[in-house]
Amino acid sequence: MWVEHHVLVKEEIKEEVAQRVKETSHVVSSDPVVAVADDDVILPCSLLNFTKSAGLVVKWSRSNLKDTTGKDKVVHFYRDARDSNVDQDESYRGRTSLFKELKNGNVSLKLSRVKLSDEGNYMCYVLVQEPNSLVHETVIQLIVVAVSNPVISINGTKGSGVVLKCEAKSWYPKPEMNWLDSERQVLPAGSAETGRDTEGLYIVRRHVTVNKKVTNTFTCRVQLQKFNFTRETGYNIPDEMFPTVPWVWIAVPVLIVCVCGLVFGFMWIKYQKLRKKIDFADQQIQELTDELNSSRTKSDQRIKELTDELDTREQELTEQLAKLKQERAALVSSVDNGCHRFSFSRTLSMSLSNKPLRRNTMAHSMTEKADVKEDEETNPLHQTIRTT
Repeated sequence: MWVEHHVLVKEEIKEEVAQRVKETSHVVSSDPVVAVADDDVILPCSLLNFTKSAGLVVKWSRSNLKDTTGKDKVVHFYRDARDSNVDQDESYRGRTSLFKELKNGNVSLKLSRVKLSDEGNYMCYVLVQEPNSLVHETVIQLIVVAVSNPVISINGTKGSGVVLKCEAKSWYPKPEMNWLDSERQVLPAGSAETGRDTEGLYIVRRHVTVNKKVTNTFTCRVQLQKFNFTRETGYNIPDEMFPTVPWVWIAVPVLIVCVCGLVFGFMWIKYQKLRKKIDFADQQIQELTDELNSSRTKSDQRIKELTDELDTREQELTEQLAKLKQERAALVSSVDNGCHRFSFSRTLSMSLSNKPLRRNTMAHSMTEKADVKEDEETNPLHQTIRTT
């Protein structure tokens, strides 16, 4: 009978929402709420300008979870000035309650002993029936994290140092783990080892090797930077926990370092001397190269000057030769004309003197040669031809 009455009440609420909305009021919502598993959390939901609680209906539900009928699972239901959690989801039984400030408009939900499965979106639905019908809705996102304090233990020795192990269990989501020294500086450590337990929570381990210092205090820090959750554990190592180092272990490395330093110094001095010789040789090569290039430039310039001079002289001689050939041709022509006139004049004079035309052949030839020779010696034209 009670269930049927409750169903009728919910149907009436729906009809009132659909038909009798006459005024709107704002719901104050906040950023996502972050809760730690096993702690209590408040999901805020408030009404502005609200003074009366008569006829107030409040329903909290999970908008991302559905029941068998496809409706949102009920987290908490309030009506007629009392809680009415008949249809409340089993996982929330005994863990929800409203604030006792309903007359001030505070309809926030307190969720106790938060579980990881509680993470999700929550719908705050408010209906005010008197004096006018007011409907308010808002969505609150709940993020659930799981944290715990890390545990530090000694995991043996390594060389002259002590190996520390930090282990953090039951974390969600996956955290970040670092080792810090007494000055809060991050220490170089090995890679973090990550696993999960039967509930799906993260287990993180990380080792670090530390050497003896003044304080010997070291800290393991585990944090969820995105949600600003941090847990730290400090540990002080007694001096007697650090292994003693024999003097031989110290003397041998020091001796090796000294020998390496001497060898390096000797090689460095030798290298510097060799480097100076190389630099000097490079300088001489550069000077000789510059001198050779300068001589080559001067030689090329002198060759060009001589070539130009030779071309000019060759052109002048060619012009002189052509001019001499012309003069020679003119002289030869003049000599030929002079010889013909001379022979003609001599023949004419011999005919006029009535001398015998023919004489003794040998005597005539000798006389003629003597005359020609005499003529050549006395005639300037023949001298010029001979000279040429």
